[in-house]
Amino acid sequence: MRTKRTKKVRLLPIAFCFVAFATFAANAAGVADEIKALQATIASNSVTRTSKGNRYYLAYYRELCTKEEREAILERNIAAHRRWIELAGENGAKPQQAAMPRAELGKVLAIGGRWKDAEKELVEALKFDFDKTKTAEARWALAECLWRRKDRNGAKKLIADIAAMQWPKNTPRVCEKARFMHRAWTDPDGDVDTLNLPHSEDCRPFPTPQEAEYGNAKVSLGRVELNTAGLKSDDPVARLLKRKMTRFGSKFEKGGTPVEIRVSPDVPVDKPQGYSLDVKAGRVSIKARTRLGATWGVVSFLQCVDRKTLAICECAIRDWPKLERRGAIEACWYQDFLEVALFQKMSMITVKMFRPECSFIFSPLERERARMTIKRYRDFDIETYWCAREVAVSPVLPLSAPRTRALHLEWMRCAAMIGANICFLMDDERFFNFPEEDKKAFGTAANMDSKYISSLYREVKSEFPNFHMIFGTPFYFGPDGGLDPSWYPESREDYLRSHGEFLDPEIEIYWSGPRVKTGGISPAKVKWFEDLTGRKPVVFYNGDTVGWHGHVPFGADIPNFKGGNSPEALDLLAGLQMNFTHYYETSKAGACMDWCWNPDAHDAKTATRRTVEQMEGPGVFEILAAD
Repeated sequence: MRTKRTKKVRLLPIAFCFVAFATFAANAAGVADEIKALQATIASNSVTRTSKGNRYYLAYYRELCTKEEREAILERNIAAHRRWIELAGENGAKPQQAAMPRAELGKVLAIGGRWKDAEKELVEALKFDFDKTKTAEARWALAECLWRRKDRNGAKKLIADIAAMQWPKNTPRVCEKARFMHRAWTDPDGDVDTLNLPHSEDCRPFPTPQEAEYGNAKVSLGRVELNTAGLKSDDPVARLLKRKMTRFGSKFEKGGTPVEIRVSPDVPVDKPQGYSLDVKAGRVSIKARTRLGATWGVVSFLQCVDRKTLAICECAIRDWPKLERRGAIEACWYQDFLEVALFQKMSMITVKMFRPECSFIFSPLERERARMTIKRYRDFDIETYWCAREVAVSPVLPLSAPRTRALHLEWMRCAAMIGANICFLMDDERFFNFPEEDKKAFGTAANMDSKYISSLYREVKSEFPNFHMIFGTPFYFGPDGGLDPSWYPESREDYLRSHGEFLDPEIEIYWSGPRVKTGGISPAKVKWFEDLTGRKPVVFYNGDTVGWHGHVPFGADIPNFKGGNSPEALDLLAGLQMNFTHYYETSKAGACMDWCWNPDAHDAKTATRRTVEQMEGPGVFEILAAD
């Protein structure tokens, strides 16, 4: 009997545990289901910094809802987040379970302009550890709040924390941004030497110079005395030389080999962006009539240095570019692209800021990051454009709506205030979901686009006299490019002709050339474009000439810029920019810059090899090119 009683007594708590566990499991499942439903509510009432799929954005700008309706979307999102926080805390019985949804709420509140509430939620969330990327994003959002209320030191501390975090190889975007800004604050010239260019060892300028003579005698650069005339000693051009040469091993001190940078109207090369580089009798002289010319002279000097012996061969170089305005449309806002642009001698850069953080809401810290990016190109007198395609055309907004004009005007004024020009791209998506409001008001895009863009440009130009614009027209290809009626429901010629009639003559137009994938630029085809638009094109050089082999892109494929276009092509253009989307395309971009700089001397294979060697080192091209 005793044994039986004992067994019964033992079974009671076990049964109770089963019931309690089942109840707990059912409750947990119910909580999980409710959280899942809340996340669906948040997604359907999304409030993010991107325009695509953003309910908050689309309701106001695309669907023309009232401001009250947009605020209701924000309130539904906030309420769902607050309930998620409650459930997460109850389910885990620990505050840290609610940290991640609290951080997400803080980000939403910041986007909605409720900065004090956002800061409170983010501070509370960051008391606990949670998902690494989400933690970094929360720190960034809190830094936004601090930056807005002028707590610069607090914001910089948070950015430094993100930059110092140990990340895997595929670094999250927030870490890239933090590292860029932290480096800019602590090492202002760090961005000109992050890739340690050049890696080539041929000791010759790139692109191929116009006139060059080389001797055998060498001048030592172990000790250097730098002199500048027409430039301040701390000018970015002089600092570029110092930064690279210090890494090479040179010491800057009195009594060293004289290296002079002179910017003056009476120096030898009277050409736009021209420079001279003379190394003779133990002296180095770099002379130019402009700072940009001096920049190219300094880059050529650095390319000529033999880093193994820390010396430079005697030479006499007179150099200038055939095409003054040449460069890249840098599609991914690479943080280290300035160094590539300098060592390929690009004079014109468009930074495509279509990442979510810089689409339609200009947050304080993102605006500062954009300003810092633009400033560094301007430090070297590189012509710089800011492009945020999501604002311009993705999604397509009704241009007849006053709120659209206010959005575009704010975006363009923001660019002008940070020192950038504007690239307004309406290519590809202009005629998808063409707004009914615009059809009723104007009938066709030809009746409205040029007038609308001109009115924006003139208003911003009146406030910022140095402001400039390039317009990316939907019909960005030539007469043999082909047309798909389902994409382009109106006449290409009528649309382009409207630019000639109504687009402000100062606004330039991107054109890809005869076809969408550029090729065959000729006098007749450029004339077709000029006759319609009333201006020379800036060629958006499209098409990926870097091939894919076994799912891997190789930079050893040889582009055919010189052979694929008329000999007169470069004389016909207002400018040319490569469509640059990935770093493996530096071989293509470098070859293109060599063609634009000195087409008579350009050899496609040599230019591609020299670009690869400058980026990666001797012998790499042969490895990539091997069968």
